[in-house]
Amino acid sequence: MKNRIFDSIIFNLENDSFEILDGTLGTYKISDIKKCSVLNEEAKFRGKTEPFLHQVLGGVSFFAFGENLMYVGLKLVTKDNNKLAVYISKKPVSFNTDIFLSDKKEAETIKKIFDKVINKS
Repeated sequence: MKNRIFDSIIFNLENDSFEILDGTLGTYKISDIKKCSVLNEEAKFRGKTEPFLHQVLGGVSFFAFGENLMYVGLKLVTKDNNKLAVYISKKPVSFNTDIFLSDKKEAETIKKIFDKVINKS
């Protein structure tokens, strides 16, 4: 399995690289990643602050109560502590909707790829 292609990220496992298509755009080395987390970012903060600084947990953000729209994604931390974002959601989603659950499932699948590399180091 040389390449894994998703809407938001493409892995080239043969060359130890991945390209983020939605989020912190660019090509990076897979082996440079030390941590990968599946998180939800409050929609109004996407692209305006450090990735996933404003998280939504269980449909409620740290800063407000009530239902919030969010983006499901992955927060990647490199070995030199840079933070990268991969957004799975194409548009803001609500907690526990079919689209949210589908996006979360895809994020978990991508996380497993990173976890295999992280666990080898």
